[in-house]
Amino acid sequence: MIGRMAKNWDSSEPWYSSCVGEKGHYYHQAIVIPNMLRLLGTQGSLLDLGCGQGVLARHLPQEMEYCGIDASKALIDTAKKLTPNRSFITADASEPLPIEKKDFDKACFLLSLQNIEHGEKAIAIAALHLKKRGRLFIVMNHPCFRIARQSEWGFDEHTKIQYRRENCYMSPLKIPIQTNPSKGEKSAQTYSYHHPISDYTKWLMKNGLLIIGLEEWCSDKKSEGARAKIEDRARKEFPLFLNIIAEKKG
Repeated sequence: MIGRMAKNWDSSEPWYSSCVGEKGHYYHQAIVIPNMLRLLGTQGSLLDLGCGQGVLARHLPQEMEYCGIDASKALIDTAKKLTPNRSFITADASEPLPIEKKDFDKACFLLSLQNIEHGEKAIAIAALHLKKRGRLFIVMNHPCFRIARQSEWGFDEHTKIQYRRENCYMSPLKIPIQTNPSKGEKSAQTYSYHHPISDYTKWLMKNGLLIIGLEEWCSDKKSEGARAKIEDRARKEFPLFLNIIAEKKG
């Protein structure tokens, strides 16, 4: 069943697609996708849960079997137009999927699990469609340092250090997001769902997925101006993204 959140993403599709484009936004191209290609390799099959308009699919080698899932029909329609040689299906990643294949080599949530309300159910779906020893890759905004509306940069004038302020961490949060802020009240609203890393660990273990790797990816941007060195140093200390790699029990 496709719910209200999917309709909100449908309304946001023009704005989202303009931001992401065919190849992805800056961090897609500079950090996220290069690292994913390194981890995914070139062979096997991949289930892409919360695929959006298919940005990852357009970077994969053609020999890799691919299926993209997203609850937004508008985003899936765009994915099909931009990537006609791949399979895309409109479906809620936290509900039973309309696909029979239960032996994918790999599955991923590429910056999507943080936008799925029932994250534990989505992980259960991923586990269901993975083969034994298949791997799940969860890439998200780092839940320790990038909590929507609850984290920000600050600067200590006394020590001349740029720091990261976090207002909370352990409490699960449902955070409203205006997907197109320039439209003000007319902007479609979606949600970002924050959970501490311990929640993800519990969900993975409950569904027979063992964490075999964890990577933290920092920004590669460089600042200019009087505080350039201070800002660049801070970027290296506070990663933008967290990638959890889990394997289904054999």
